Amino acid sequence: MKQRSRREILASIDPDCLSPKARKKALVKAFLEVAPLSYLINLGKPIPAYRWFLNRCVPSWVKNRGVYGSFEEARANAPKNVPLGYDHDDIALGYKNQRFIASDYPAAFWLGEALRDGWTIFDLGGSVGTSFYTWEHYIEYPQNLQWLICELPAIVRAGEALAQEKRERRLRFTSRFEEADGANCLLASGCLQYIETSIADSLKCLAHPPQHLVLNRVPLHSRFECVTLQNIRWTVSPYRIFQRDRFIGELEALGYVVVDVWAVPDHSCWIPFYPEHSVESYTGLYLRRAERKALVV
Repeated sequence: MKQRSRREILASIDPDCLSPKARKKALVKAFLEVAPLSYLINLGKPIPAYRWFLNRCVPSWVKNRGVYGSFEEARANAPKNVPLGYDHDDIALGYKNQRFIASDYPAAFWLGEALRDGWTIFDLGGSVGTSFYTWEHYIEYPQNLQWLICELPAIVRAGEALAQEKRERRLRFTSRFEEADGANCLLASGCLQYIETSIADSLKCLAHPPQHLVLNRVPLHSRFECVTLQNIRWTVSPYRIFQRDRFIGELEALGYVVVDVWAVPDHSCWIPFYPEHSVESYTGLYLRRAERKALVV
């Protein structure tokens, strides 16, 4: 476990818990959800042209816009003058310096427990090694650790270059989910919503699926499943909101049981004009295939 100085630890605490942008978002959200205005907005939603107009009214600084039935429909409604998705060399290092935040603690804890059973981690959507490099300050990695990140080609190239620069030999990269076969633990933190194929469908294709699943920052909705478009600073991307019971049920059908669930209040998804599809707080889950008592969700 790498030790940090007290100054480094204290520097990771953000003294301003509500940024100017967050205050502006809260004000706009409160205004749009005033009952009379909300009622008028909803009147025209059945009309496609009206929904198109609403989405174009959303200012560029708002993170999410529109509600769609599929990734294909979301892509068709994306702005034509903005790049689509994450697979671009010029943004591949965008999350290189992401900090360890409150919602990482339970995920890191369960990953540490999973490492007691084996030392192979398949990190789906792990960027250039964000969790690998950051969590080493909090978890005692085994000496024979094998950490494999599955990412888009542009991010794989950037991650391999960074690992070479750091002379890091425990970390490898791939763009093939099939390499999760036989891994002890699958980690997916904040990435499942960007992937068109569901995690359950992907796991079905493996002969030996991971024993442990650590799924963090997942947007689960109690009622609806939909796709929105997310502004990710440099580009836009389709972004899925999962229906909670369906999401968990598909994993349980594969033999997994839910061992732990935690709230992720530092992540939310507000979709202007569609408060009924918004998610106030994301969810983290730890599941495993062992026969142990599961929590009721």
